[in-house]
Amino acid sequence: MTLFIIIVLILLGGALMRVLSTSSESIAQEVIGTRAYMAANSAMQAKLQQLFPLNSSSTCPLAPLAPSVTTHNFSASGMNIDGLHHCRAEVSCSWYATHPQTDEKFYRLTSTGECGSGTIEADSKVVVISSRSIQVEARSL
Repeated sequence: MTLFIIIVLILLGGALMRVLSTSSESIAQEVIGTRAYMAANSAMQAKLQQLFPLNSSSTCPLAPLAPSVTTHNFSASGMNIDGLHHCRAEVSCSWYATHPQTDEKFYRLTSTGECGSGTIEADSKVVVISSRSIQVEARSL
C-alpha cells in the first residue's frame, strides 16, 4: 500500500512539474510578444513623426506605391531603451493615393517588430523569437 501511494505521489509530482514548466514557457512567450508589439509601436511612432514633422516636408516616397523602408535596431549601442533589448523593428511607408479635389495624400505604414530571448542572429536555433505587426493609414492635412 505504501509503495502504491509513493508511486501515485511521484506521478502527481511529475504532472505538476510539467504543468508549471508549460505555464512558465507560455508566460515568457507572452512577454516576448508584448516586447515585439512595443518595438513595432515605437518604430511606427518614429516614422509618423518623420512623415508629419511640425516645420518641414515629409520623408515618405514621392512616387505612389514605392515603399520607403526604415529599420530600427533597439539593441544597438547608445539605444538605452529599457525593455527593448534584443529587439528590432522595420517600418515601411507608401503613398498609395491622392484625393483629386483636395490634393490630400494617403499613406499606408506597416511596422513589424521582432524580439528574442537573446541576441537575434540569422543562424541561431536556441533563441525564441516573436514578431508582431501593426498597420496605420494616415492622410496629409
